[in-house]
Amino acid sequence: MTPRRPSGEGLTLGAICLAAGLLFVLPLGRLVWTATSRGGDPFVEALSSASVRSAFLNSLDSAAFSALGALVVGTCLAGLIGLTDIRGKGVFVFLLLLPIMIPPHVTAVAWIQALGPSSPVLGWVGLAPAIGTAHPLHSRGGVIFLLTIQHAPLVFLVVLAALRALPREMIEAARIAGAGPWRLLRRIVLPLLAPSLIAATGLAFVSALGNFGIPALLGVPGRYVTMPVLIWRRLAGFGPSVLADVAVLSILLSGLAVAIVLLQGWLQRRVRAALIGPPQPPLRLALGRGHPLWEAGLALSWRGH
Repeated sequence: MTPRRPSGEGLTLGAICLAAGLLFVLPLGRLVWTATSRGGDPFVEALSSASVRSAFLNSLDSAAFSALGALVVGTCLAGLIGLTDIRGKGVFVFLLLLPIMIPPHVTAVAWIQALGPSSPVLGWVGLAPAIGTAHPLHSRGGVIFLLTIQHAPLVFLVVLAALRALPREMIEAARIAGAGPWRLLRRIVLPLLAPSLIAATGLAFVSALGNFGIPALLGVPGRYVTMPVLIWRRLAGFGPSVLADVAVLSILLSGLAVAIVLLQGWLQRRVRAALIGPPQPPLRLALGRGHPLWEAGLALSWRGH
């Protein structure tokens, strides 16, 4: 019998597994080996440190609340763009995506200047903080606020794509039955969007969890240290055990991210609704005379970004 040649599909799968092993498995294996090479239980030792526990809880806190904020902001903007007949959609989409094209530390510096004592806008209206006072963004709230702004476009992209894939039959049937816009949104659109909303929240959470620029520039002056900042501090401190310490902290942060991804997958399976039929063009709910107000609101939200 002639030997059976591997099919193109098998070769492709093998190449993907090899690439995944080289890019992910080997580095992670090296990280685990570095963390456990000292002996004992390095993770218990790390969590027994007050600074590590505080940074871990701060990372969880800032990522969770900023992800919820990004979910609200991104979903509202996606609904306004994807479900209404607002004008200039292409321009607004481009402007709303600008924050993810700008490095986080640049965003943080811009907001520090915009809300600081030297701000020309706040100074003109008499709201600029006095020189020498604590900056309002150098705090837990400032970190969460800017993380929300930075990651709301990610939620916006996910939800907007999901809106464009919604079947119109159920929505049109509800409108024929007399459902108003808010009832339609609450009873039809949001339940159908639930898996995408969960995915968008998980994406914003993981992105905020690994964000370094914003917590470094805003959190350090406000004594609100997150795990990426603590890892950077340990690396800057050098020492004989710095690599092992950093590896342990990195694994703790990675474990939290993996747990969130697994939770996201479980929740998506629980709320997923089976839909039949191909996607159709999205709705265009008429805004009527409210066009200028909604467009001005979008413009202001872009200026805030």
